[in-house]
Amino acid sequence: MIFHIAVCAEDPSLRAALQRHCEDYFARRADGCLVEPLDTPAALLARDAESARYQLYLIELWGQPGGPLPAGLEAAMELRRRGRRAPLAFAARTPAWAYYAYRADAMQYLLCPPRYEAVAALLNRAVEPEYGPALTLPTAAGLRVLPFAQIEYIECTQHIVHFHLTSGEAVASLSQRVPFLRLATPLLADGRFVQTHRSYLVNLAEVRLLTPGEVQMASGARLPMPQGRAERVRQALLAWRCKTSES
Repeated sequence: MIFHIAVCAEDPSLRAALQRHCEDYFARRADGCLVEPLDTPAALLARDAESARYQLYLIELWGQPGGPLPAGLEAAMELRRRGRRAPLAFAARTPAWAYYAYRADAMQYLLCPPRYEAVAALLNRAVEPEYGPALTLPTAAGLRVLPFAQIEYIECTQHIVHFHLTSGEAVASLSQRVPFLRLATPLLADGRFVQTHRSYLVNLAEVRLLTPGEVQMASGARLPMPQGRAERVRQALLAWRCKTSES
């Protein structure tokens, strides 16, 4: 899958930063992105009139509180009037325009300079329909909602299930009295996960390499894979990549 993103910013450094963050995020995935940098809101609307379509709009907001609405905000509202329903987010140096931004059905309002973590969180939501499926997990700190797209792999040890996230965080469940596979059922039913070992499930979108006896993940983690499971995992990975390339 190629995810198309319009980055509209008059500030060239901001435009470059947003593009870099998007490309860094998709470099971790099995799919990719195509970022089109645009230097003015007028250029964005012109591309829309030429039938250019995007799956995410990232738009800079210029302007001072009390002044006229920023051109980027006006352009976003025009896109909505034209029927463009793709996720849309703004980057601004002040929170002054946040109220108006959400009138354009903005998914997020980023304060400059945008941090990679904030852009990655936005992209996690944007690439999944209606924020995507999620698992509600009881933890020592309370219930935790884990979007499937943010789970890199899952490991079960001593009745504790450890969810290793793409952010690098590991979230541990409470002690489980049910079999590991029962907890994993909704993940396996989703199609993007496969069991590589009796104690491991992996997100196929995060697999980078299969070698004899091992699965290597995007984070660098190396997970065991018994010989008896190797062909099943290989077929699941091929099917997943075929599916995503056709999306």
